[in-house]
Amino acid sequence: MTSAVPVGRPPAPRLDPVALTPPVPWEFASFLEDAEDAASDGVQPVGRPGKVGVLDLSLGVDAASSVQKTGVTSRYVKAPMQFTRPLYIDPADPGEAFVYVRSTGGGLAQNDRIRQRVTLGDGARATVTTPAGTPVHRMNAGLATQWISLTVGEDAVCEYLPGQNTLFAGSRLLQVTDVDLADSATLLAADVILTGRLARGERDLFDALGQCWRVERGGRPLLSDMMCVVGAGQGRSEMLLSRWPVWGTVLIVPPAGSSVKELLASVRDLLVERCAGVAAEDLTAAASTMVNDAGITVRVAGEDPVTVRAIVDAVHDHARRALLGRPAVDLRRM
Repeated sequence: MTSAVPVGRPPAPRLDPVALTPPVPWEFASFLEDAEDAASDGVQPVGRPGKVGVLDLSLGVDAASSVQKTGVTSRYVKAPMQFTRPLYIDPADPGEAFVYVRSTGGGLAQNDRIRQRVTLGDGARATVTTPAGTPVHRMNAGLATQWISLTVGEDAVCEYLPGQNTLFAGSRLLQVTDVDLADSATLLAADVILTGRLARGERDLFDALGQCWRVERGGRPLLSDMMCVVGAGQGRSEMLLSRWPVWGTVLIVPPAGSSVKELLASVRDLLVERCAGVAAEDLTAAASTMVNDAGITVRVAGEDPVTVRAIVDAVHDHARRALLGRPAVDLRRM
């Protein structure tokens, strides 16, 4: 006879550190095996209190609302993860939910595991963001991971716009973002990463970085983009991060069957306009299509985080106007 799980207590896999860790690329795993964790005494292992943050959040439409307001339908949160109640700050769509996700831990430290699952039901509209960027601290052992899964239902719109990650010298980060889209779903996602504390002259001194974007629709991959950098300074390879310490990514995926040719052309024109007058060694940008022209991937690289963020935001605003018919909203992040 099996015992029932007590009411209100999540099943064990939800809190199992193994289940909270995304697949580790072999280059990353090999680096960790070879690294000398000489100063690992006293390091809190994976799974200790405060080292595992979980957010399971479902959002759906309130059919009784005159503006089809999107709200929280279910949630499970484990510290250090937290989120705000939905805010409704878009005057052009008063029913869209803006959810700010945050960690009380002051950044990512060694052996931290952050797991986020956000599900948008049919017709839901939501922007998921953070109130500030995330510092990734120096690590003497292990690594920190952030694993984000977004599931977007029919006719739903998901905008995923976290603050930037800043990689301190000696840091180790593996970040995986998985997106599963229904046929009529729309995705707008963007992030920025800094390879060091640039104001103090620190760049490309992190120990290891793995960053993965995966987008699927109906079980078919639209995008699988993986980058893995191991060893301080190795990111400067022309095959990886090259000379630029700031990188921005924007993903634009309209409903299935939509043509992206005109949008791609207008995005490229925007990038040319925003990069005009700046030397290529200081700023560059490009846009390409996903599998079967199902979406657009934009990359921006530069020396100045403010400039890169401004271009990322401009591309998001342009795509939002084209696909949703309304401009972007000031998220007022730090």
